Amino acid sequence: MKLSKSYHNKLLKELRFYRKLGEIYYSLSDVENLLKEIMNFITKQMNVDAGTLFLIDSQRQNLIFRVVTGRARKKLLGKTLPVGAGIAGYVAKTGKPYLTKDAINDKRWLREIGEEINYLANEVLCVPLFGMDKVIGAIEVINKKTREGFTKDDLNFLKSNAGQIGILIEYSKLLNDTNERANQFRLLREIGTVINSTLKENEIMKRTIESITKLLHSESGSLLILDEKSKELYFDVAHGEKGDEIKRIRLKLGEGIAGWVAKEGKPLIVNDVQSDKRHYRKADEASQYVTRNILCVPVKIKGKVIGVIEAVNKINGLFTKGDLSILTYLADQVAIAIDNAKLYEELKRTFLDTSEALAEAIEQRDPYTGGHTRRVLNYSVAVAMEMNLSEEEIENLKLAAILHDIGKIGVEDRILRKQGPLNEEEFESMKKHPEIGAEIIKRISSLKGVIPGILYHQERYDGKGYPSGAKDGEIPLSARIIAVCDTFDAMTTDRPYRKGLGVQAALEELKKFAGIQFDPDVVNGFCEAFRKGKVSLGEG
Repeated sequence: MKLSKSYHNKLLKELRFYRKLGEIYYSLSDVENLLKEIMNFITKQMNVDAGTLFLIDSQRQNLIFRVVTGRARKKLLGKTLPVGAGIAGYVAKTGKPYLTKDAINDKRWLREIGEEINYLANEVLCVPLFGMDKVIGAIEVINKKTREGFTKDDLNFLKSNAGQIGILIEYSKLLNDTNERANQFRLLREIGTVINSTLKENEIMKRTIESITKLLHSESGSLLILDEKSKELYFDVAHGEKGDEIKRIRLKLGEGIAGWVAKEGKPLIVNDVQSDKRHYRKADEASQYVTRNILCVPVKIKGKVIGVIEAVNKINGLFTKGDLSILTYLADQVAIAIDNAKLYEELKRTFLDTSEALAEAIEQRDPYTGGHTRRVLNYSVAVAMEMNLSEEEIENLKLAAILHDIGKIGVEDRILRKQGPLNEEEFESMKKHPEIGAEIIKRISSLKGVIPGILYHQERYDGKGYPSGAKDGEIPLSARIIAVCDTFDAMTTDRPYRKGLGVQAALEELKKFAGIQFDPDVVNGFCEAFRKGKVSLGEG
């Protein structure tokens, strides 16, 4: 039997189409590019002005403009319309193809969309996309460029190939989702380890947001914390190009999508943010950032909402229930890490307060040194920051500064309270306080890093100090800093037998003995801290 030329051409066209589909499928590793290539190929093959590939969302309530070709692409991409609305909605709901030669007067055509994008649709051809067992979307093409317009052959061509396209999309999504989930679980394990490897609350929050953008392939992410006093949410960490602008914004409880989640304590996926009445538009205006879709979950500690985590603008596609599960899991991990960090900070603060109370109790034995410990602490921290010490070094220095005179508990009251200069015997007794202090602290294993600052704070740079006569670099840096700060406070504090020096005179004394009694670098750091106003006389 001899085939007609037109039928022969039709078969060749379909064979080329199938071959091209196969090439696209095997050459691309992700769903998004697969969809784009399929739609671009259909638009070209059918010689049309524009086309859209719609996919039904996971709740099967809305059609998503997943791929759009033509000049309206930017305006329509990512938008949604209810299943059943418009021609595409009707096709997705009924599973039946639809062809109209007069779209402008067709009751199913959504004129408002055409008006919004300033586009006149004359002809529309739309067919359903079937997956394994249900409709998963629709393909719609608009305005054929030939004079005759769409024909039954076009309808049959698109209809017969839509099934193949649907199955390709389903298989590709399944493969992509499997690979994606495997990568996400691997990342979750890594992120859990990273988050729980620190007890610093700010570091936990920063690492969390960096992880979100990587895990969920979003353009940006934010962590908002609830201010208990004002009942406002503020952006503690905001990741992305506009992070700094966003951090200036505060939301009332219930305001915006984040405020709603914080108030209700429930997670939320919004894949068409611009159409959601809860959207806080001032945030977009302030940051000049267009929020397309958002995934937001509450962060709870012991059932109480302390903030929310957001992932904003999925780079490819829309947020899913799977994404929600991942972010919820991450929020739970973050809540545990933050709670542990808060407990650690509380314990640390309690210990510091107890240490200060102990130091102040010792000071009460000497009525002329009131506030000395607090002043030495503040001076020492200012110098440490000026010298760019690490956080760990500063923490150890703080405790050493607070406890540097704890050994005076072993010095007799008559010596501590003496209103004149000490004699040789009294001075020898006073010289024992660094060793006594170090011996006391040695019994607390967690304070091992504090001992050097206590034991050596009376050493001199030239080796003529006590208790061991250490000099120069042999003296730990924390002790060298406390030595300068301790001496400055002693010089500027009134005693019964002399009046304290003024700031400039005391600073000149430090400079005079730099390289002799004091480390020159520490003296320079101390003077710079004063010059920059980081610390002032008598601060305590």
